[in-house]
Amino acid sequence: MAANIPNDNITLPASWRGRAPVFVAVGAIAVLLSLGIFYFTNTEKAELGFRTFFHSYLANFIYCLSFCLGALFFVMVSHLARAGWSASIRRIAELYAYTIPWWALLFLPILAMVLFTPSDALYAWNGNVDNLTHVVQEKLVYLNPIFFSLRTAVYFAVFIIAASVYFKMSRKQDDTGDTEITLKLQRWAGPFIMLFALALNFASFDWMMSTDAGWFSTMYGVYLFAASMLSFFAVMIVTCYLLQRNGRIESLVTTEHYHDMSKFQFGFIVFWAYIAFSQFMLYWYGNIPEETLWYKYRMNNNWQWLGLALIVFHFAIPFLGTVSRHVRRNRGVMAGWAGLLLVAHWLDMTFLIMPNVSENTPMSVPLLFGHLICWIGMVSLFIALFLWRVGDTPVVAVKDPWLPDALAYHNV
Repeated sequence: MAANIPNDNITLPASWRGRAPVFVAVGAIAVLLSLGIFYFTNTEKAELGFRTFFHSYLANFIYCLSFCLGALFFVMVSHLARAGWSASIRRIAELYAYTIPWWALLFLPILAMVLFTPSDALYAWNGNVDNLTHVVQEKLVYLNPIFFSLRTAVYFAVFIIAASVYFKMSRKQDDTGDTEITLKLQRWAGPFIMLFALALNFASFDWMMSTDAGWFSTMYGVYLFAASMLSFFAVMIVTCYLLQRNGRIESLVTTEHYHDMSKFQFGFIVFWAYIAFSQFMLYWYGNIPEETLWYKYRMNNNWQWLGLALIVFHFAIPFLGTVSRHVRRNRGVMAGWAGLLLVAHWLDMTFLIMPNVSENTPMSVPLLFGHLICWIGMVSLFIALFLWRVGDTPVVAVKDPWLPDALAYHNV
């Protein structure tokens, strides 16, 4: 099977690879520009400008990192389930996951702020503790700069080690064709998934939920997981579609693969809505003030319109639009739906983090404009890191023993 695959059809177009430095430049300029926008639109209170920027940086950072975390889980669970159908698309997921070491570097500005400055620009527990509520002060044994940094190092270590193992072993199989490598990766998948689940849950608590340290939700990590998997499948559909539009992997990623990716995407549309509604419902009928404040901030100051937009564009419209088997087997149409879901995912990360800037911060045009510029910057960096990571690496693992199954299977 591998001998019949022309090499020039399983690598990125040369024109794509040469654009990585351009995307880095655009990304750096856009992120700095967003900082300037937030600062100069809050000249009377510069501290609020920095607070807004760091919340925007975190929201857009998590937005991009979630693709890579979803990719990592997909790689591991594919091996765990011995999913032959995914062999021809798994390498793309491995490449996305293997960019995580660079995302660890992009988290350093947040880590440096936590470690070296007593600033509450992002986390109130890192500022003047005398101003904190009793509930938050009781959490300072856990929420403190040193312990936060150590936990962050552990989370990234789990993600990086898992991503590195699966990518490097897969590349080794490209050279040797050793089927024992696949068996090893299958055996390691279970333990790695358990570590991944713990790291993802606690990372969501630390990095995102503690921006409002007085509020808590045991469902928060599952919420981020659902959003990560949904956005990952959207990214995969768009990536495969763009590669095929440029004459790559045309016979290796078939309509059957689009159908399966679309089914998973549809499933996570429903799962995300289930988790989001369940979390809201629990706090609604509990009606405990310290638990409902998080939603109160999101039902005022124009944030309520963003919440309603999520119901429509993150669930209702995509659910109805992709429920049909005919739609799921149409590559161009599914790429369009994937694009819409990526926009909705950005709105979702915005809804989770940006209202925590302050109790009275409204959703305004200047805020959204600066936040959008930061998004452009972070997505540009995401594209650049992916292009650099891929280089001339084949985007299909041609010696994967499951590849013949991936090319022969059909949905029923």
